[in-house]
Amino acid sequence: MLRSDNPVALPYEYFIDYDDAAGVDLDQTAADVGYFLIPFRCQVVLAGLIITETCAGTTPGQVDFDLRPTAGSDVSRGAADIAHFAMGTTAAGKVLYDEAALGTVLEPGEEVVCEIKVRPVTGAAGHFRPFLIVEYLPETLANLDNLVETA
Repeated sequence: MLRSDNPVALPYEYFIDYDDAAGVDLDQTAADVGYFLIPFRCQVVLAGLIITETCAGTTPGQVDFDLRPTAGSDVSRGAADIAHFAMGTTAAGKVLYDEAALGTVLEPGEEVVCEIKVRPVTGAAGHFRPFLIVEYLPETLANLDNLVETA
């Protein structure tokens, strides 16, 4: 089966501290801050963060993208297996990217969780908007184990 080589951005669901237009605030308790939905079979091309407020802190912040094999469950959850970002003093308007998971295949029913792994300390600052670019891998629905047609 032929496939398109056009990259696709996966949908991202914000659920913590997305009450301002700058995006996710790095100056908060280290925790999960959202997740990417995996609605189709695909492979990772590029993971990234668009910086919307200059990052700062004597201990720089860190953000990870973790693969969650079962949506909503942390059983067998990875740790920075899709991406790891060291925020440092990255300026607003820059884009941090990580190609560590290039070619990693994602299946429907999985999630990629965006997590503030390390909150910056002393003079903490920074906002970002995460993205995950993938390449669609066409597959017959019957071959996708976690895709179940409703009754």
